[in-house]
Amino acid sequence: MVTPQPPVPIPNRLKNHVCIITGAAGFIGLEATRRLLSEGAKVVMVDIDKAKLESARKSLASSMPKAYDVEASPILTVRADVTAEEDVEAFVDQTLKHFGRLDSAFLCAGLSYSSTPILDTFVSLYDQIMEVNCRSAFLGVKHCGRAMRALGSPGSIVLASSASGLRATVGLSAYSMAKFALRGLCHTAASELGQYAIRVNTIHPSGVETPMFTQTWSEETRASMLAKVPLSRWAQPADIAAVVAFLISNDAQYLTGGEYKIDGGSVVS
Repeated sequence: MVTPQPPVPIPNRLKNHVCIITGAAGFIGLEATRRLLSEGAKVVMVDIDKAKLESARKSLASSMPKAYDVEASPILTVRADVTAEEDVEAFVDQTLKHFGRLDSAFLCAGLSYSSTPILDTFVSLYDQIMEVNCRSAFLGVKHCGRAMRALGSPGSIVLASSASGLRATVGLSAYSMAKFALRGLCHTAASELGQYAIRVNTIHPSGVETPMFTQTWSEETRASMLAKVPLSRWAQPADIAAVVAFLISNDAQYLTGGEYKIDGGSVVS
């Protein structure tokens, strides 16, 4: 197998750009933050886990090429429950007060679970999955969209769906429902918000090499799944971050209502 080259950031493509990332302390959220910072953006990292959020911030700060000035930092961390409307309103307001603008949002907060047949899935689990994956995205689109409209400048919102939002996923009925729902939210929001130059798109990763993925599927199942991936490898968080950086940039200024697979070719229809 040919070893792939890691994605390379485009310097200053996102200079002065301000982006909110939810689920920012997770592997994909953190890597997206790193990518956006490397392209010149300022990032508001939102997560419910304060300790992980601060650890992520320190990690990013230590890797920055210049001396880290807290006052001039391109990173703002906010502990928030993305399923609570008052928290979502608050972190959008904090973004505007701290950076004076909001150009994009990557709504990455999400939750999965170990593969479970639909007949054995508890309603409490279903409710939790729908709340974290769908309610948070709805609130994010609503309040980020309101802020972007008020600012009167172009905006971009990227929703983290999944390959499970494009096809049947045996063992993940609630998760698949939630990820399909994000497509509906995307299509409707793109249609409604286009008049304000606000773009909305979904990304659909499949098999990202993170703990959430490995905890969802057994080793045997993962091996079977990998055999069906034409590129013969799992995605890395950096692969996802590269697509997010593109979609929020001006390079994608005529793309909205789209569904972008990041799946190594595993979803063919």
